[in-house]
Amino acid sequence: MFNFFFQLNIHYKKILKVVILTSLTLFFLYLAFRGNDFNELFVVLKNANYLYAIFGAFVGIMLGGYFRAIRWRYFLDPLKENIGIGILFSSMMIGYMMNSIIPRAGEVYRPVLLANKEKISKASAFGTILVERVFDLLSLLISFGICMLFYKDKLSAAFEEYNLESISIYTSIVTLVLVIIGILMIFNLERSERIIEKITMKLLPEKFHQKVHNVFVSLINGFLFIRYPKYYFQIIILSVLMWVSYIAGTYLTLLAFNIDITFFDANLVLTMATFAMTIPLPANSAGIYHLFCTATLVNIFGVDKESAFGFATVNHLLGLLGLVIVGAVFFLKENLNVKKARQISESESLPEE
Repeated sequence: MFNFFFQLNIHYKKILKVVILTSLTLFFLYLAFRGNDFNELFVVLKNANYLYAIFGAFVGIMLGGYFRAIRWRYFLDPLKENIGIGILFSSMMIGYMMNSIIPRAGEVYRPVLLANKEKISKASAFGTILVERVFDLLSLLISFGICMLFYKDKLSAAFEEYNLESISIYTSIVTLVLVIIGILMIFNLERSERIIEKITMKLLPEKFHQKVHNVFVSLINGFLFIRYPKYYFQIIILSVLMWVSYIAGTYLTLLAFNIDITFFDANLVLTMATFAMTIPLPANSAGIYHLFCTATLVNIFGVDKESAFGFATVNHLLGLLGLVIVGAVFFLKENLNVKKARQISESESLPEE
């Protein structure tokens, strides 16, 4: 009976989560769409150059994805050297496809899929995803810092209610502290293991202690690339190339809507859109993505609202469809199905050593 009510409670929690996330998405879409002239928006969408937009999506997804896969290999090298780029790209795109459908689901599925194929620790592979997210956050914060030097007053006025400057400062401090802690743990691995073991022994029952301790140690192993300075230069260059490819994709789609801003300006649009996508809403943060893109173009660059919203809609939709289509191709190529995907996601919600 208890198990029945427990399962029922989980079921209702899932429903509540879907309702809340969907409601937030619709709310942000309303805010972004509010004030648009529907007839003018239709004209804007009709006159857009979709060849530019499609090529922009291709550059962001495929070229940016290729650089990301190479960078991921450097993170994985201490676990297993020279994993094929094709395998990494495939696992990554399948993960992004799942992220596009269920927020953050791919973050678990992607490392587990790779670990199963390459026979490496699932928790350590998951650790490399955490490393990747740290680098993505650092890239975003650096880009935002550069933007603040040139657009500070306009940004503060356009997003006054969000207090972006304070958010970025606090996020930078937290990220820096976590990075320093991670570096200290990696360079003092044996001592870190002993500390983790003492903490888990005090806080957890015996039957959970060893398992949780092993998971923590394996997660730390995902950060082992830090002990190999020979990788630093390549990782930094790949991070820059990846970000530039995302700017290029954004810029091409802006050109598709005859939005006359510079490549450097496109970086601000990308940065604000990426900020929005850190909020895990369904369909790749639909709604808040549209709101941030539209607000940036209208309030900072003086673009008319219909062109701004048209750009946001097409850029987001092509990115979403591109990730789903490319991910689905690799999903089928790997001979996977929905049942297998669900089993892996559920059974591996906590990575094992």
